[in-house]
Amino acid sequence: MPLCNIPGQEVLAEFPRWRLARTKTMKQHRERHMLYFREHVKTLDEQSIGEAYMLLLTIGRKYFSYTDRWTVFGPVYATVPDHWHRVASDLNPGSEDYEQILKTPRLIIHTDQMTIERANPESLEGLPETPSSACQQGTRSS
Repeated sequence: MPLCNIPGQEVLAEFPRWRLARTKTMKQHRERHMLYFREHVKTLDEQSIGEAYMLLLTIGRKYFSYTDRWTVFGPVYATVPDHWHRVASDLNPGSEDYEQILKTPRLIIHTDQMTIERANPESLEGLPETPSSACQQGTRSS
C-alpha cells in the first residue's frame, strides 16, 4: 500500500506536511514509527528534511521515553522507495531486524540528554550488545 494511502485511523499524528503512523510490521519492537511526507515525492529539499528530523526528535521524546536509546534509519532498506519517509525504532537486540539495523546508516538518539550520534553500517558503537549465544547457535525467538 502506498504511504499516501494509509487509512486515517492508522495515522497517529498529522502535521501540515507530514503524517506519522506505526510501521506495518513491528519486527518485535515495542515502538516502530514512520514519518512520511504527505505528497508523493521521492526526494525533498534540505529544509524539508531538517523539518522531518526535528519532528522525529519531538515525536521520539514521547514514544521512546521507555528506552535510553532509539534510532532513525536511513532509507537503505526501504520497502517503499518512491515516497520520502523515515522509520524510527527502539534498539531491541532481540528484534527480527537487528542484524539489518547494524547494516543501516542511522542516527542514534540518547533519550536522557537528547544527544545524537551518527552510526554507519557495522559500527557497533552506541548499540546494545547482541546476545552472542543466540547469534552463534542461530537461534531466534519468535
